[in-house]
Amino acid sequence: MEIRVVATIVAKPEFKKQVTEALLDVIEPSRQEVGCLQYELHGDLDKEGTFVFYERWASEDALKQHNKTEHFQHFAKSLEGKLEELTIRRLKTLA
Repeated sequence: MEIRVVATIVAKPEFKKQVTEALLDVIEPSRQEVGCLQYELHGDLDKEGTFVFYERWASEDALKQHNKTEHFQHFAKSLEGKLEELTIRRLKTLA
């Protein structure tokens, strides 16, 4: 079953540049992973420093493997203490 992820990330104002760089750095290696169908980063037009990842993974296993990768672990660690908010929603298609 395909899994979709919508992650909302709000950077603390003083860390906006570092958070933006970390977000951009994780995209290409994630797109190269087996099971990654889509991995897009969006910036909120109305709230500076707010980002949304939209991801599609071929399966729950593919998503679990992504979360264990070195580049993702490094990414997660690099965000510690720099965010006002992090909301992750895992979704499945109903219709």
